[in-house]
Amino acid sequence: MMPPVTKLIGPLLIAILSVTVIACGTAALYGSSQRLPHRLHVGDWVVGGLTFQEFELQLAEKQASFLGLKATLSLENHPSAAAGSKAERTLAELGVELDAQSLIEKTWPLRQGSVLQRAKARWAMRGQAWTVSPSVNTDKLLAALRQVYPRLYQIKPKDAVRVIRPNDTVDYLPEKSTVQPDERMFAERLAASLPSWEQSPTDVPELSVPLRVWNPAITVEMLRAQGIVRSIGHFTTAYPPSPDGGPGSAEGRLHNVQSTAASLQDTLLAPGAVFDYAPFIKQTEEAFGYKEAPVIMNGKLVPGIGGGICQVSSTLYMAVLHAGLEIVERRNHSLPVSYIPLGQDATFATGHINFKFRNNTPHYVLIRTQADRKGLTVKLFGQTPADISYAVESRTIEKLEPPTKFVHNPTLPRGKQVPITPGKPGYIVETYRIKKQNGREIGREKISRDTYSAQPNVIAMNSGGDADLDRSFPAPKDGLPYVEDGVKGPAFR
Repeated sequence: MMPPVTKLIGPLLIAILSVTVIACGTAALYGSSQRLPHRLHVGDWVVGGLTFQEFELQLAEKQASFLGLKATLSLENHPSAAAGSKAERTLAELGVELDAQSLIEKTWPLRQGSVLQRAKARWAMRGQAWTVSPSVNTDKLLAALRQVYPRLYQIKPKDAVRVIRPNDTVDYLPEKSTVQPDERMFAERLAASLPSWEQSPTDVPELSVPLRVWNPAITVEMLRAQGIVRSIGHFTTAYPPSPDGGPGSAEGRLHNVQSTAASLQDTLLAPGAVFDYAPFIKQTEEAFGYKEAPVIMNGKLVPGIGGGICQVSSTLYMAVLHAGLEIVERRNHSLPVSYIPLGQDATFATGHINFKFRNNTPHYVLIRTQADRKGLTVKLFGQTPADISYAVESRTIEKLEPPTKFVHNPTLPRGKQVPITPGKPGYIVETYRIKKQNGREIGREKISRDTYSAQPNVIAMNSGGDADLDRSFPAPKDGLPYVEDGVKGPAFR
C-alpha cells in the first residue's frame, strides 16, 4: 500500500507545472503586446494603451501641428514697431525643433529582444512620464531674422576714420553705430514663450524681437588716444634720370618705388616699437611684384630686379631724421646715388643690410607716402613738442681718387692701352642732426660717417700675359655678392 506522502507528490507536481505554464504564457502574452504600457504619458498627453502605430501617427501629427504654428514678430523699441510693421513666421521657420525621434526610440525595448525582456521593460515603464522639450536652432533662427529684417542686417557700423588733409592737418570722420536683432536674447525669449506641444496648441503669443546696438571696432576716441596730432617730419626725393639719358625715371623703377611706397602707406608704429623695412620688401614683392630696373652689385650699376627700393628707404630715413626719431640700423650705399645728398641715403640688401628705426616718442607715429611720376614724398605724423625741429647737415671730409684697373685684351698691340670706363671719385662724409628750439640750435648729434667707394678707371691693354692684371672687382668678404637697391641681379638679356 502506497504511503500518504507519495500519493500527494503527483498532484502537487501537476499543480506546479500548471502554474508555471500559465505564468509563462501570461508573460509571453504581456511581453508581445503591441500597445504602450498602462498609464504611460508624455507631458499632458496620455499615451498608455495606444498601439505603437497609433503613437507614432499621433506624435507626427502633433509635431507637425506644433511646428506649423505661426508667431507674429515685431521689433522692440523700433520706429517700425510703432508703425505697425509686423511679420509672421512658423515655429519651424524660426528654428524651433522637436525631437520626436527620441520618444520613438524609448519604445524600442518594447519591440526588440525576447518576450521576457520585452515584458520586463513593459512592467518597468508603467506609469512613467516621458518628456521632450522643444529647442531653438540658432543658425536657422538667424537665417529667419535675416530674411525678415534684411535692411537691418545690411546696414553695417562704420569705423571712425583719421583723415590727413592736403595742408597736413589731422581730422576725423566719426564712427556710426547701428542696431540689429539680438539673436541670443530672442532665442531665449522664443524658447520661454513656446506653448505645450502635447495638447496641440492653436496660437503663440506675439513676440517682440529685442535689438542690440552694434558698435564699430574703431571710434574717434580710440584714434585720438593714439596722439597723432600733426606732421612731425617729411622729405621728398625726385626720380633720377633714366639710364638711357631720357627724361624721368625708367618705368620699372617707377613701378618699384610706387609699389613699395603703397605698402608703407598708413603704417602705424606704437610707442617704443621698431620699424623694420625688410618685411615690407617681402610684402611688396608678393603683392605687386618687382620689375627690372638698375641695381648696385659689386660696386657697379647693373641690370636687376627691384631697382628703386632704396629711394623709398632713403626718403623715409630723412623723414625719420627730421622727426627726431631714433635710428636703429642704417647703412649708406657703396656708391653715391643721384636722388639724395651724400650721407643722407639708406640702402637695403636682402639678408645683408636693413633699415630700422624706433618710435621713441610716447605717442603713435603714422607713415604716409605719396609717389607720382615726378618723385616720392614721405610724411610722418605723430606728436612731438611743437617748438622743437630738426635739420640735417652733411659734410664731405675726404674725396677719394679713383684707382686704375687693367684688363687684358690680347687683340691689342703689345703695350697699347685703351680706356674702357672712366673712373669716378669716392667720398667720406659725416652727417649731423641739428636740434632746434624755436629756430635756434640747441644740440648737434653726429649721425654717421659714411664711405662711398671710388669707381676705378678701367683700361684695356695687352701686356703679353695676364698674371698681374686685375680682371674683376673684389667680392664681399663672404664671397657672395649682395644686391643693393634691389632684390635680384643681374638680369642680363
